[in-house]
Amino acid sequence: MNQIMVIAHSEIKNLFRERVFFLLSTVFLLMTIASSFIGWTTYSTTNAVYQASVTYLHQQGVFQIPTNPVLSFPALASFRNVIVYIFLIGSLMAIIIGNRSFIRERKSGILQLLFTRPVSISSIILGKIMGISVVLLAVISLTAIVSIISSLLLPLKHLGGVDLVNLIIFYSYSFCYILLFAFLGLLFAITAKSESLALFVPVCIWVGVSFVMPELVTGQTPTALLNPVTMDAVTSPGNFFAFMQSILAPVSIGWHYTSIGSQLLPATIDSKSTIDILLENKNSLIVLIITLVGSYLLMLLQLQKYDAINDTVNE
Repeated sequence: MNQIMVIAHSEIKNLFRERVFFLLSTVFLLMTIASSFIGWTTYSTTNAVYQASVTYLHQQGVFQIPTNPVLSFPALASFRNVIVYIFLIGSLMAIIIGNRSFIRERKSGILQLLFTRPVSISSIILGKIMGISVVLLAVISLTAIVSIISSLLLPLKHLGGVDLVNLIIFYSYSFCYILLFAFLGLLFAITAKSESLALFVPVCIWVGVSFVMPELVTGQTPTALLNPVTMDAVTSPGNFFAFMQSILAPVSIGWHYTSIGSQLLPATIDSKSTIDILLENKNSLIVLIITLVGSYLLMLLQLQKYDAINDTVNE
């Protein structure tokens, strides 16, 4: 356990020295802040227009005033843009973090030195995963804090107990989602023969998971990729996309993420309960967990084949 903690601590320090990590995480946090600002501006403008209209109608002797439209929007609706930012930027950032975690030590020769010490393969992998997880969790936690603080600035709308639970579940799910891409970056950093290939392959997978598969699943409604709708709303039996849905929908992790995220951060007040959302999407959550576990086992297997002297993975 001590070996794992030492490797994890070293991993965290090294990641925070990476300029690319700081650049991507800064962009990610700034876009989250911008999203919160846009949500605040929308609510404030709508509320200001309503109040001005009420004043004008009172001056005209009209006292039957419609309800403030701000009250018809849930507080969580102002955070829906964060789904897209995590879906695109967060997952790409995770790939680079995972990639740099192994490539850095392959290039510097530290990995070769580490293999000469009495350190088990599982300790190396678990230490790196722990370090990467702490860093990604820190980024996700900062994003969540920004969302919670910004909700306090919304006029007439603040997060209730259920809203807070939904937000915590959403960011927990987001953490697991981007962790999968960190695993991919780490896996191909172990197996690829060159540094460029180690980054190119997981980025290609990222494109497939984030764009190709979701687009095939929601191809009948192209905007559904970044503005998720339910399966019933896009299904049209008897065509190509309906066929692709039946094949790809169960394993389209990217589409599941945007779909579940849109349900946890609803656009309307009369939305499903948190329990109903989790039960309805339990298969999607199970697929993500199985993929995470499978990625870890594959990393462990590949690292066992790693030849530190020749810096290659034996077949």
